[in-house]
Amino acid sequence: MVAAKAEASVDFVQVLLAREGGAWVRAASSSMSPLICPGDQLRLGALERGRVRAGTIVAFRRAGALIVHRVLGDTPAGLVTKGDALVDADEPISTRELLARVTAIRSPGGRSIDLDRRPWPWIGGMLAAVARMGGANPAAWKVLRIPFHLVAVFGR
Repeated sequence: MVAAKAEASVDFVQVLLAREGGAWVRAASSSMSPLICPGDQLRLGALERGRVRAGTIVAFRRAGALIVHRVLGDTPAGLVTKGDALVDADEPISTRELLARVTAIRSPGGRSIDLDRRPWPWIGGMLAAVARMGGANPAAWKVLRIPFHLVAVFGR
């Protein structure tokens, strides 16, 4: 029953994206913390050609759920993504699973971050590069991401 509800929610978001060109959703997990925390509102925008690259935060469908993670890179198998707070990367996603990119974050306190404005595209790209470097070594990943976590915490 829960999976059916989640699937229906993802379908509804997909309809909004097609009809309105965007949608607001609420973050439900801490996989992208500290930049995106549970309760934050995320603006999902259309997938524009050339706008999805390493560092972009995307929304995709996986096992009936809407997942929001950062793109680490592109492989023949699909886009490799990972939650900022997680050690391991996700299985590659196909273009069929990709729904939108996250363009803005609004915290419950009202603070907004426009991910298309500086310094956020640069920070996202650097964090993706650091994640690729530390991917084989979980301890290295935890140490390498500290400066980015500080920026995210103080940027909120």
